[in-house]
Amino acid sequence: MTLKRVSVKHINYNPKGKDTPDSLNQEYIVLENMGDSTVSLAGWKIMDNTRTGERRHTYTFDEKITLKPRDQIVLHSGSSKDSETKGKQPRWNLYWGKHAFIWNNEGDTATLFDDQGKEVDSLQVVPLKES
Repeated sequence: MTLKRVSVKHINYNPKGKDTPDSLNQEYIVLENMGDSTVSLAGWKIMDNTRTGERRHTYTFDEKITLKPRDQIVLHSGSSKDSETKGKQPRWNLYWGKHAFIWNNEGDTATLFDDQGKEVDSLQVVPLKES
């Protein structure tokens, strides 16, 4: 039996420095295929879910995105050209194309859904302590 498991590994929700438009691509989420077979992410979605339960942003993966076992995706909040790197981690660098930050420092949850709308995995941002 093959195990298919894509995991939300990390959310870089608070890039160093000031929150400026040129630091949008330093805010990102990392997904990894933790299973033992290749997974197509065609039609899969990643959504943010704030502490109030409001879902505000959705990214849908296109048909070309596949992950072999242990392959990773880094999905950046900003804009650039999507790229695939053969034989290196991460395999994919994808860009959401947003003009504002997605992941809230006060608490947020990234939820990954498969192409049937079934929740696959999620990861919650630990809120930053106020100083």
